[in-house]
Amino acid sequence: MYLLYSLLFSAGVLVTAPYYLWRHRGELGSGAWRERLGFLPLDGRSFQAGGIWVHAVSVGETLSAVPLIQALSGADPARPIVISHVTPAGRKVGEQRLPNVAARFYLPLDWAWTVRRALKIIRPAVLLIMETEIWPNLLRAAQQAQCRVAIVNARISDRSFRRYRRARPFMRRVLQNVDHFYAQSEADAERLRQIGVPPERVTVTGNLKYDIEPANPNSWVAETKQRLADMRRAPVWLAASTMPGEERLLFPVARAVRERFPRALWMVAPRHPSRFDEVEQLLKDSGLRTVRRTRLDGTGEESRSALESAEALLLDTMGELAASFDLADVVFMGGTLAPTGGHNLIEPALAGKAILIGPHMENFRDVATHFLGAGAVLQVPDGAAVAPTLLHLLGDASARDQLGARARQVLNEQRGATARTLGQLKTWLERPTF
Repeated sequence: MYLLYSLLFSAGVLVTAPYYLWRHRGELGSGAWRERLGFLPLDGRSFQAGGIWVHAVSVGETLSAVPLIQALSGADPARPIVISHVTPAGRKVGEQRLPNVAARFYLPLDWAWTVRRALKIIRPAVLLIMETEIWPNLLRAAQQAQCRVAIVNARISDRSFRRYRRARPFMRRVLQNVDHFYAQSEADAERLRQIGVPPERVTVTGNLKYDIEPANPNSWVAETKQRLADMRRAPVWLAASTMPGEERLLFPVARAVRERFPRALWMVAPRHPSRFDEVEQLLKDSGLRTVRRTRLDGTGEESRSALESAEALLLDTMGELAASFDLADVVFMGGTLAPTGGHNLIEPALAGKAILIGPHMENFRDVATHFLGAGAVLQVPDGAAVAPTLLHLLGDASARDQLGARARQVLNEQRGATARTLGQLKTWLERPTF
């Protein structure tokens, strides 16, 4: 079965490589491709064995890993921790939030020889995979190397659940190589059991994302906030992590906001950096005077004038979105109008912002349930309902403050997954290093 999987995986790499190269054009250097083949930027002869390898595929998983890695480092400062990613955006967030890990690299492609090479260099005692990145060859090679394996903050989306159930015989065999699953919720735990994980290997520890700390202060955000106040540019609304097709749905919303609030500013943050140029052109074609955040680095008259005249501000940097929530009066969370499963609400909640979402939160159903149940977020059924709801919030500071306060309360009530997970891992960490 593993041979068949490897052949299918190889075919998939060949088919998807052109898209991957195009999507991450300009973001990946030659070193990234060496890492994807298992040639890591570490000296295996001198790198301390017995450490912890944490894999966090992209931005969301990396943010989830931050509180856990900090806790692991505090519990055993001498034990090295390395972190791997798949996307450049995830790696960038890792560099910003976790600057002191022993090493960081792109996850080797899931061939037996590439992952074995990486394991031989790192020689970890523990492999922690964030959420549910199931790579069969990596899991098997880790067990063969006598490395304990856990899926941490585990969740199973609707789409993944359907796919895993169809391949249940193979999945049962693959998942035997995972020592334990620490699930976000009981619903995720039940799905894990249904795809073949023995019940004794599943523990519900909660969602690590609730333990994320606010973003570090950002000088550009602070300066821009003061500039906007001086210019009396208000209100400001932010469409965060937008997906293809959503910007067009929001153009009528932007027009309605400008008609009601002539000094309003719309901030747009596409989810994927490869779309920055595309979204800029869409904004300009719609008639919006648009400026890119990267044009506002200066402090001179040109930068001030560009911000003064802009109707739309395109956030075209990586790793600044969390801090940029502080600029907004209302946050519309992208990925919720397009049927892409939604995005996490926790970072705008940390900033105490009023949050508006569309109908699609399938990938974050439990988070959405907590926020909606507490009246801490407003949800609209479709794009047509965004404008009236947004206009209401932009015009009612009291309603915004109440939503933001409830959002922070939800975070406070749901915290604690890091401590629970660390407690579960304690026996593993007490084992002597190799």
